[in-house]
Amino acid sequence: MATPTALDLTEAAQSACHLYPTSDVELALEFCAKVVPSFCAADNDRLLKVGRSIRNLVDMHKNDDDHDFDDDKLAASLALVVQECELLMSGTVKVPKVTFGKTGIQISVVTLGCMRFQQAWGPHIKNMNMVNADCQDNLVAILKRAILEFGINHIETARGYGSSELQLGVALKQLLKTTSINRDDLIIQTKLGPMKDPKDFRKALETSFEKLGVDYLDLFGFHGVNLPIQVKWIFGDKDNGDVETCYSVIQEYVNAGKIRHVGFSTHGPTDFILDCINKDVFSYVNLHYHFIGSYTASGGGHDGEGNRDCIRLLNEKNMGVFIISPYDKGGALYVPSRKLRKLTLPEMEPMSFESLRIFNHHHLFPFLHIHTFTNGAARPSDLDQAAVAAHLHATQNDKVVSKLQLVHQRLLDAREKALGKHWADTWWKGLTKANDNQHLVEHNQMIWLYNCLHAFGLYHFAKSRYKAFEDNAKNWDDSKTVQENLDRMLVGWGFVPGLPLKPEVDYSSDMVNVPDDNKERVREAEAFVYEWLASKRKSAVSTATNGEGDGKNSEAKQNGDKAAVEERRIPKDWEDAYDMRTWEDFPNRIRRVD
Repeated sequence: MATPTALDLTEAAQSACHLYPTSDVELALEFCAKVVPSFCAADNDRLLKVGRSIRNLVDMHKNDDDHDFDDDKLAASLALVVQECELLMSGTVKVPKVTFGKTGIQISVVTLGCMRFQQAWGPHIKNMNMVNADCQDNLVAILKRAILEFGINHIETARGYGSSELQLGVALKQLLKTTSINRDDLIIQTKLGPMKDPKDFRKALETSFEKLGVDYLDLFGFHGVNLPIQVKWIFGDKDNGDVETCYSVIQEYVNAGKIRHVGFSTHGPTDFILDCINKDVFSYVNLHYHFIGSYTASGGGHDGEGNRDCIRLLNEKNMGVFIISPYDKGGALYVPSRKLRKLTLPEMEPMSFESLRIFNHHHLFPFLHIHTFTNGAARPSDLDQAAVAAHLHATQNDKVVSKLQLVHQRLLDAREKALGKHWADTWWKGLTKANDNQHLVEHNQMIWLYNCLHAFGLYHFAKSRYKAFEDNAKNWDDSKTVQENLDRMLVGWGFVPGLPLKPEVDYSSDMVNVPDDNKERVREAEAFVYEWLASKRKSAVSTATNGEGDGKNSEAKQNGDKAAVEERRIPKDWEDAYDMRTWEDFPNRIRRVD
């Protein structure tokens, strides 16, 4: 068929939205039948995501109060949707590979992360008879999409990902017996947290080998190296005469050819990560480093750019650079705000921007290369946007880099406009992390979340991140000392440190190193964060209810009305543009059992 014009695209999208106001799948079918017929044969997940995307584009154009989403931008954004649909149905999308630092491994620039497709968290799934068939079938379909369709060769799991190793091991056994996939075609990585007793560590490592059913691991990572005590567990204490350590156990496996390369993953502070890198015993690192910040390390580094200092050092040492969770901890980009989506369009979607920023980081920051990032897939379609971005990066690089640089600058300009240049440049100065102040508050993260809200409207993301602090508070035992609580919460605290804000507390003692011209705004910013993100915030529910009813129905109505009141207070640009999660991930469908 002839290439659809801008008018064709706009009319097809508006007509489909009008015909199917409550059915995103049927909307997608109606639109695609007119402009990209081949996509009508796509699976339900793909159609649902395309329908949600188109509906939001039409809505942003219809309700363009800020005059920043005109006819041309709508048509160009719809053309992006069509391009992705055409590529996905063409069978030509392939993810390129790069050399993973000193390992010499040719690794795909997109990694299949295995934390979202397993049956359950915790250790209670003992064998495959306890795994539902639909969960395992979905897992196998993800592997086939990743390996056979897109050419992704790096598969990353962990002992701590519930039943992931068990299910992955069985799925790989099936695929190796029934498809063209060979073991040597794959880079299999698992991770295991350091333990106080090396004997326990050895036993857990053997369990990982047994569950995965492999003779060797291409990559092994010490999982969640976030605290000094964990470094001590890895390397032992020479003063105590430790002979066997977690590291010595791993070296046995390396010498036996069962582990080929050793690294670590971390959510730790930048300076801590740099110290670990400088031990010169690791070949690669999994770490957070995203456009909006470096997650728990946001505001770290010599210039407030978080883990960019780590990227620089890793490059100098020719180590593998693996970015953790850019679509989730990088801003929940699968549920972007309307503001963020409007800022990256019409050149690219938010997930595509973050992907291309990683692939082409050295074009934005000369000589600073990144090798791969993890795409945690809960369903096959979760791999689509990353794979298409990687394909375009490989086949149209000059055009892609030009667009990336344009969008990157637009986002920086938006941040400066929202925050002011001085604040955008200096907000991080003097802010302490939870382990460095008496109130155990992540002041660096609180102000980072404030910036995310104001600059990019990332309410969904900021709310979920603040909830992690509230969860820590629920697990805090006031009858115990601070150290007793930290010892009890050790591993979890290392991944997500910090307690929530308390509006009645004066945090001045935590702010002694904050520049004087920033102190007042820091106080205002934390009050703002508490007001918008704290779950205990009071709302004027009485003004939205009529007082009728009692019991559960009345309570449910009040809860619903409260949610409605809060939702109305959210600025429109903070609202979710769309949600690319087409159904709840399997491990989140049941209560976590440890």
